[in-house]
Amino acid sequence: MWPLEGGYHDAITFNDDAVTESLESLQPVGEGAVKFVPQATQKLAAAAFARGLNLVLKAQIVINGKKTVWCQQHDALTLAPVSARNYEMPSLASGESATALEFLMTLKKPSPAVVKAINAGVAWFKQSAIYGYTWGGTREQGRLLIKREGAGPLWSRYYSLTTDQPIYGDRDKTIHDDVNDISLERRNGYSWFNTDGVELATQYEVWEKNIGSVDK
Repeated sequence: MWPLEGGYHDAITFNDDAVTESLESLQPVGEGAVKFVPQATQKLAAAAFARGLNLVLKAQIVINGKKTVWCQQHDALTLAPVSARNYEMPSLASGESATALEFLMTLKKPSPAVVKAINAGVAWFKQSAIYGYTWGGTREQGRLLIKREGAGPLWSRYYSLTTDQPIYGDRDKTIHDDVNDISLERRNGYSWFNTDGVELATQYEVWEKNIGSVDK
């Protein structure tokens, strides 16, 4: 939102891939691939794309000196991770981060900064994968994280900024270490796990062969 109005709508929104999809729209316009766009507009789009890409790189969360991934929302002024709805806490967000990394891997001539961001983000995904569990169950019982030998990998939607462990929020703003402890309504009504890191790993293998291990 601009001008800023107060509240979480002001935040830079990686949630629902808003930032990355905006950049994907701006990029072809700025590169002149959309022929009907006037040259003045093309220049504006190119400048906006450059600013947006710089934002993505600056917003990548650093913990203990290491780049990790992104939050669903970042403060519009400080770029710090911020909360949104009661159950959407400041955290490392796997789904939106996978999309951000996949977008960065589409850049034809990535800068050293982009290469470092990708390598660091993919490394985080590798270390944060969850094995030996499935996410399932009935709506009546409530979806549950169920132990199952050989299952995975999957990723929690959110990871703690301090412990790097999965965390889960509820409508009363409580934060839990075990998804099975949150309310039935929230367990059934939100996507707490994903397998986005699987496709990300596949794309990274191809990207790494093309780009090499520059600054890894």
